[in-house]
Amino acid sequence: MEQTRRLEDKICLITGAASGIGEATAQLFAKEGARVIVADVQENKGVAVAKGITDEEGVATFFRLDVTDEAGWARIIDFTHQEYGRLDVLVNNAGIGYMKPISDMSLSDWRMVMSTNLDSVFLGIKHAAPVIRGKDTKGGAIVNVSSSLTLKPSPGHAAYSVSKSGINMLTKIAAIELADKKIRVNTVYPGPTLTPIWDPLMSQMQITNEAFEKIVGKITLFGRFGKAIEVAYAILHLASDEAGFMTGAELRVDGGEVLQRDQPIFDAVSDAADVVFK
Repeated sequence: MEQTRRLEDKICLITGAASGIGEATAQLFAKEGARVIVADVQENKGVAVAKGITDEEGVATFFRLDVTDEAGWARIIDFTHQEYGRLDVLVNNAGIGYMKPISDMSLSDWRMVMSTNLDSVFLGIKHAAPVIRGKDTKGGAIVNVSSSLTLKPSPGHAAYSVSKSGINMLTKIAAIELADKKIRVNTVYPGPTLTPIWDPLMSQMQITNEAFEKIVGKITLFGRFGKAIEVAYAILHLASDEAGFMTGAELRVDGGEVLQRDQPIFDAVSDAADVVFK
């Protein structure tokens, strides 16, 4: 007997789906039978991801979305409702990395990180929930992508860690508020995962992916970066009916990073920079 795919015929909207964890999640969801809406501000890459999925006989559509723009959220949700009549799963994955000490940070940079990483999740939940709880659906799932950097202080990551910490509490409150609509809301906490979000730092340090992994890898118990697909599988679980009794939950995919004693990522990179530039 052929096994039913885990997201068969589910309508799934994934933000930040043009690269990294979002791209891996879109591809995995499509393989599991979902009809995927690839949402991203990066048009060329997003179109390529959607095309790659359809070339593999999956179902995907690209929609340009600036996750900080409320009008953009209204448009993509309207498109989803008009095209499919419902939404089953929202993955709030879009975000940016930022590493700078508080004393060196501008207020505009702080607000940029908050807007991209936290406001976007609020907007996604606000606009998607009414479609998910429509009369023609049994409910659905919202999965928010946070970070292991919210689980212990990491110098140099104030804006990033605070923005992601806000997602954690927002998830729990949304889980309570949306429970009667049969909408589950959960969070994934990726640890250091090798995605394009690291590219600016590697460029500044003038080192390769392999060299950078040796640096950052020492903060996990496995001595390596996580892979985008490993996080995508965790997101898949929370999005699927397998997690039907999970809401307000926190799922770490961090290679045991939070179990390490004292090795914040900022120190690891700083130590490496001393080695690289000596």
